[in-house]
Amino acid sequence: MFAPLVAQLQQHQRLGIIAHFRPDGDAIGSTIALGLALRSLGKHVRLWNEDPVPSRYTFLRGAELIEPVPDTCPADLDALICLDTGDWKRLGDRACAILAAAPCKINIDHHGTNTRYGDCNIIDPGCAATGYIIQRLLHHLGIGITPAIAAALYTAISTDTGSFQYSSTTPDVMIAAAELIAAGIDVADINRRLYQEQPLSTIIVQREVLNRLVIEERGMLSHYSMEAGTKQRLGINLEDTKDLVDIIRVIRGVKASAIFEDLEDGRIRISLRSKDPRVNVADVARCFDGGGHSMAAGIRMRGSLADCRERVLNELRRILRTLPAD
Repeated sequence: MFAPLVAQLQQHQRLGIIAHFRPDGDAIGSTIALGLALRSLGKHVRLWNEDPVPSRYTFLRGAELIEPVPDTCPADLDALICLDTGDWKRLGDRACAILAAAPCKINIDHHGTNTRYGDCNIIDPGCAATGYIIQRLLHHLGIGITPAIAAALYTAISTDTGSFQYSSTTPDVMIAAAELIAAGIDVADINRRLYQEQPLSTIIVQREVLNRLVIEERGMLSHYSMEAGTKQRLGINLEDTKDLVDIIRVIRGVKASAIFEDLEDGRIRISLRSKDPRVNVADVARCFDGGGHSMAAGIRMRGSLADCRERVLNELRRILRTLPAD
């Protein structure tokens, strides 16, 4: 699996690394870990993202290396490595232009919906996180895992497994996490920063969600719609809305949840979650040109908030009506 990728990385010296816009812990952690690792080999590596590093992850050493995506592809770029991005369109507009111009495109991901847009594609849907793929890659490259790399990889794996709560938490994942802890990270400090510290603005938007939450389909479906102007009214930013779908997912009896967010660019951003393997939200997302995992997926649609909401909810309702309520 890794031999073609190892050959590509050994061949190229000037590399760019990028992950999807609105980066989560897996995207940020994987970017930092691979960037630090390849720099340790003496390679010239630049780290990019369309959006700033979320404040939740700025404590990671190497987060400061992630820069805004340049307007044009650097003339000396040998290869662009895309991480944790199932569809190249999720890289962002400027990044897509760089991807098109890059002499070599490397695609490393764990999403089953990945469109295999690279010249070299390392896709393993069985992996709990892209960070876990990177950890295995470093072994194949003979690169030692430093505390800084370990902290980034632990963040990637922990956040994408729901702090080791999801069904993707296999024995191999726990062994990988143990290796990272053994590398010298302060796991208690990392967990505190990831899960026990939130800005007040995040709590304010959570209150808004709970006040306007809709529950239907015999208690199996929860959803919330964030209308245009809500962020300005509450004084919150884009980062504060990141994990809202998980707040309404935890309600007892709920099997699927959705957040609908009216974006400033005229599109509707939809986050989907499932707690029941019979409700595959990746399949739902694919109906609307979205993607993700069976238990966590996303969509961006054109249209009114009301129309997009009803189209997606109707698909979820169709599935849930075949299931018994708890």
